[in-house]
Amino acid sequence: MITVLQKQYTLVQSSRVVVLNFIETEVGGDLNTPVPAYNNSTIRYLLEHNASCYFNWLAYFAMKQPGGSLKDTGFTTAPLLRQLYAEVDEVVAAFLENFKDAMDVPVTGTHSRNGQVSATPLELFTHVITHEFHHKGQMMSMCRMLGYIPPDTDVSRF
Repeated sequence: MITVLQKQYTLVQSSRVVVLNFIETEVGGDLNTPVPAYNNSTIRYLLEHNASCYFNWLAYFAMKQPGGSLKDTGFTTAPLLRQLYAEVDEVVAAFLENFKDAMDVPVTGTHSRNGQVSATPLELFTHVITHEFHHKGQMMSMCRMLGYIPPDTDVSRF
C-alpha cells in the first residue's frame, strides 16, 4: 500500500508544481491580493493554510512532533512558498515511512480544533491531500477573479 500512496503523493506534487509555476510566472504580486468573494482571503493564505494542514495532522498529531504555527511567517513570494512545500514534502515522506506498516492502525490524540480524535494514517493522508485539492480549486477561482486564466492543474493533465 505504501508504494501506491507514495506514487499518489508524487501526482499531488506534480499538480502543485503547475500551481506554483503559474503563480510565480503569471500571478506574481497578486498572490497577496485580497479577493472579496473569498472574504478578502489571498492565494498566499490558502497555500499557507494547506501547508499548515499537512503539518498539523501528519507531523504534530500523527507523529507527535512538537507543534508550531505558520501564522505571520511571511511566505509572501512563490520561492518562499516553494521552500515551505519542500518542508511539507519532508513531513509527508517521514509520515509515510513512519506508518508504512500501520496505515490502518488508528492514531488517537487531541487536536487543537477538533478535541479528541482517532483516525488511521490512511484517513489522515487522504484528508490532507483532498484538502489541498479543495483549496487548489478555490485558488484557481481566485486567480480568475483577479484576471488570470489558470492552467489545467488536475493530477492528470491532458
